[in-house]
Amino acid sequence: MFGFAALTSPSISYYNPKVNKINESKTLTQAEWIGLILGISVLFGAFVRFFPGLMTGFPLNDGGMFLSMIQDLRESRGILPEFTSYNRLNIPFAYPPFGFYFARFSSDIFGASDIDTLRWLPPLVNTASILVFYLLTSEILSSKQLGALAAGFYALMPGAYGWFVMGGGLTRSFGSIFLLLAVLSVLRAFKSGTAWNTALSILYCSLTVLSHPEAGLHTAAICVLLWFFYGRNAGSFGRAILIGVGVLLATSPWWLTVVSYHGLLPFFSALHTGYNGKPVWIALGDLLIGADVTPVLAILRIIGLIWSLWTRQYLLSLWVLLPYLVEPRSAPSVANYPLAMMLALVFAQAIPRSISILGRKPAAEIHKDKKVNNILLGILIYMFIESNLYGFRLVGNSLTPGERDAMSWIELNTPADAFFLPLTGVLSPETDPFAEWFPALTQRHSQSTIQGYEWTLADGFFRRYSLLSELQRCDSVDCVERWSRENDLPYDYAVLAANRAKGKLGRSFQMNPGYARVYYAQDIAVYEKKP
Repeated sequence: MFGFAALTSPSISYYNPKVNKINESKTLTQAEWIGLILGISVLFGAFVRFFPGLMTGFPLNDGGMFLSMIQDLRESRGILPEFTSYNRLNIPFAYPPFGFYFARFSSDIFGASDIDTLRWLPPLVNTASILVFYLLTSEILSSKQLGALAAGFYALMPGAYGWFVMGGGLTRSFGSIFLLLAVLSVLRAFKSGTAWNTALSILYCSLTVLSHPEAGLHTAAICVLLWFFYGRNAGSFGRAILIGVGVLLATSPWWLTVVSYHGLLPFFSALHTGYNGKPVWIALGDLLIGADVTPVLAILRIIGLIWSLWTRQYLLSLWVLLPYLVEPRSAPSVANYPLAMMLALVFAQAIPRSISILGRKPAAEIHKDKKVNNILLGILIYMFIESNLYGFRLVGNSLTPGERDAMSWIELNTPADAFFLPLTGVLSPETDPFAEWFPALTQRHSQSTIQGYEWTLADGFFRRYSLLSELQRCDSVDCVERWSRENDLPYDYAVLAANRAKGKLGRSFQMNPGYARVYYAQDIAVYEKKP
């Protein structure tokens, strides 16, 4: 905790016994203060990102389909496959592949298992993004002090990193860090006009597109926003066109291969499955409230938004709104970037100015202002606690050892062509780790898994989503069988997760003469449907 102590004590005194006097106080320089804040940000930011995976011993939440795709690249010897083996559905291998290739090569080079790579690589990449965010904020706000402050808030903001440290964060974390690098490079290209920054813009924008589909869309939108603020001239317009053409060419080996296999249908299908949820204004309200236990950060976010408008930081205000107009599903993650910058403005400008007005004296520089640093210390400690509480929620959304044992048994003891129906009671299919990991760990087909259909069903994706939610509400065999008949989704085995095997649904299967229980351990039950 020495770092925190130094933060709140910008003036340090030393006693010299030889001269029997106290030397003049030494004040932390601005550079030392920035280094201290960055060190705290990276250290504690890394802790909250790695802690949940350390506790579970398995990737958090999702990533099952990505495990299959990493393994598919091994089988294809690095050549982009036409389909992924996941869930035996002939799903086009159309997902941007950078993360899968990186994971494949990392596993081969370091001898790590694919599971461990999915467990540790996402939090590692997301931790590195803290430093990139510092560079971006320093450039946008023209202040390294503000950059360090914003990095601290970004590092410890509860909920801002959750989706990036899960198993599925393999692609999301790379999409995030390359988005930040792309925005930084494009901003510098518009400001300086140098060929070097233009080349970096092409590189990082291309890597963003090759990492995550939604990150590519958000990057394009933010770059357009940057052009309106920094590049409204013929030279910048020409550079923007050059960057766009460069990205199209640099990513063409991937998308041309996919188009040669499947045409444009997988991409059109994915575009139809982005969002089907709440109105934008409600989603923005949820963003401001956040995932916090107490409303402290919510209040600071609102103050930050008001302050940015008051001080005419319109770029940040529009950046918060823009992601919800482009791709609302992943918008909160992208909108948290300008929100963290706004929090930095609150502590560097709004709070010192308020203290100055109340105390009727000029505001001190933030690295010299003990009162502001005391408040900052309290907020950082509070955010660290909130982030750890949030981490415990992530821990509860991962496969248990008992669930993994059951899947191993299924892989070894059931026919390879059998159809399975995992019943978990989770009403949101995209946050059901059991259903997603089941096809990857058992090498069997699951009728109740949603992942992968975004590349094949187009408008029918949300109907399938609703059907799977209805299935998980069933509490009797009759309900399950009726659902199977009406939707023409037959099954040979029903797999009941712990919360269902011990409840009403489990008793219904156990008492039904049409089923035989072939596996039961650690409250996981597998029932075979009799001929």
